[in-house]
Amino acid sequence: MLWPQSDGRHSPISAAVLTGAEVDQTAGLLTLRERQPFDLFATAPTLALLGANPMFGVLARDVVRRQAVEFGESFTVAGVEVELFRVSGKVPLYREGAGDLADDTAGVEVRRDGVRLVFIPGIAAMNDDIRERLARADAVMIDGTLFTDDEMIRAGTGEKTGRRMGHMPLDGEDGTLEALAGLSNRRVLIHINNTNPILVDGSPERVRVEQAGWEVAEDGQEIVL
Repeated sequence: MLWPQSDGRHSPISAAVLTGAEVDQTAGLLTLRERQPFDLFATAPTLALLGANPMFGVLARDVVRRQAVEFGESFTVAGVEVELFRVSGKVPLYREGAGDLADDTAGVEVRRDGVRLVFIPGIAAMNDDIRERLARADAVMIDGTLFTDDEMIRAGTGEKTGRRMGHMPLDGEDGTLEALAGLSNRRVLIHINNTNPILVDGSPERVRVEQAGWEVAEDGQEIVL
């Protein structure tokens, strides 16, 4: 349980694993700045971006141990085996145009007692290697940000397509529903934007993803494998 175990300052979080250095992926770290010890795992480029931002200096280095890991390298976190693998994405928005940083977007595979969970909060395009990894998993949690690529443009809430922001859409040619139509394991859509109609119970889009065997993540949802 992620609940303080004392009346004073306490956090049961022993480790955090980053899938990139975008604001959505890192801002939550700032809530863990109360000098509680934990390990922070990420690729070296992601950790370098954190190190270059003085705001993340609030994560005191004498209690927050930053550990660089390579894509494909297995490591242990809280008793489970974890592996980062490369997925198609984009450099963080605040680094676009800098010309000194390659795309370092990651997915995460978690393994324990022969059970596999694959977690991909952001992906711009599918490939055969990732599709095969997903097929081997007992459960998949994957980017469901937008239903259509131009959704935010049509809604008047943004000027970029989903793919431009590093998110492949659910619908359309080469969208997630088509690209992963052959999967039969448990599949949960996460990181869903507030413009996405799958958030509305009974909407045609929600019915379509459910009929295709997908779940829509909910706050407080627990997945038992």
